[in-house]
Amino acid sequence: MSGEQAAFGKAVGNLFSGGPANVPWERALEGLGAEDAARVPPGLSHSAAQVAAHVAFWQDFLLEAAGGGHPTWPEHAAGGWPEPGDWEALRSRLLGGQERLRALSRDASFTSGLTREGQPWAATLVNFAGHGVYHLGQVVLIRQALGLWPPPSGGDTW
Repeated sequence: MSGEQAAFGKAVGNLFSGGPANVPWERALEGLGAEDAARVPPGLSHSAAQVAAHVAFWQDFLLEAAGGGHPTWPEHAAGGWPEPGDWEALRSRLLGGQERLRALSRDASFTSGLTREGQPWAATLVNFAGHGVYHLGQVVLIRQALGLWPPPSGGDTW
């Protein structure tokens, strides 16, 4: 693996867990019980659980495609916002998917390949990592709006 490939894998792989400039997803969800995760703060559109379900949906989509599957693209944006279901199962699925995507990002033979549509896997991973970090910020904002920030072990409160 070249130095550039290793640097790419580390940089993009780290974004799946939150990135160096953000709290990691694990901490952003830490101490958040099912009841609070389901609360939608006044003036905001989603709960932390809804955002987590959305991110997990797209992680699952990407992982299925990366494994050679043929996931179906939702007909409308709402199709990418499934009901959260069981909070602990969702949280585990989200964090587990991030670890799998992180590993794929560090696999030079994978990132140098192309998707079924002919797009570079490296670019696809960057797009999905950015999507996750965007929504990670939403979860922090939702927790702040609910008065549930920082999490028990601390977090950026600038």
